Amino acid sequence: MSEVLKEQLQQLHQELTNNPDLDAESAALLRQIVEDIEVIELTDNQDISEGMQRMAVEFEQDHPTLSAILRQIVDTLGRIGV
Repeated sequence: MSEVLKEQLQQLHQELTNNPDLDAESAALLRQIVEDIEVIELTDNQDISEGMQRMAVEFEQDHPTLSAILRQIVDTLGRIGV
């Protein structure tokens, strides 16, 4: 996994920790996406990028920082061929 992706995942973890107004379902979904990405080297799953893109759109208004981080991760995944 690239260093850039690791840093972005770290930012996402931090934002999840610092964002108490995020509903439990969304937080759980984001944590699942993070787990999926962390094992990305073992899988070839395009659904991860698509799911992250959908979440980025959903969070755009209420959680712009999360949305931006998710978009960065989607871009990074695209650059590494996922």
